[in-house]
Amino acid sequence: MKKHIETTPNAYGFGHDWTLVVDFKSFGVVSRKRFFLGQDSKFCSRVLGVNPRQIQNVIGTNDLSVHSNRVKLANYIYRSLELNHKKVRTLEVWEICAQ
Repeated sequence: MKKHIETTPNAYGFGHDWTLVVDFKSFGVVSRKRFFLGQDSKFCSRVLGVNPRQIQNVIGTNDLSVHSNRVKLANYIYRSLELNHKKVRTLEVWEICAQ
């Protein structure tokens, strides 16, 4: 499974919205699922139960303009939410959102 985070500026001008993108094989076909996570700080506190500084310490940076850092963040979220192939296939794209 390949994972990464996409970031977009928030409509209200504060923070960024995160989307977890997961590419996986299902019945021999590569599929993609995009989970909307919501605003970065809200997702960190409400869903992961940590603050952004703690995530920065775990992944080693706060620079999400670099793809490899967005992959590290995606892997951290994936592990923290205890996701797996079956959950990725069955979860609705809005189910892990913080909004």
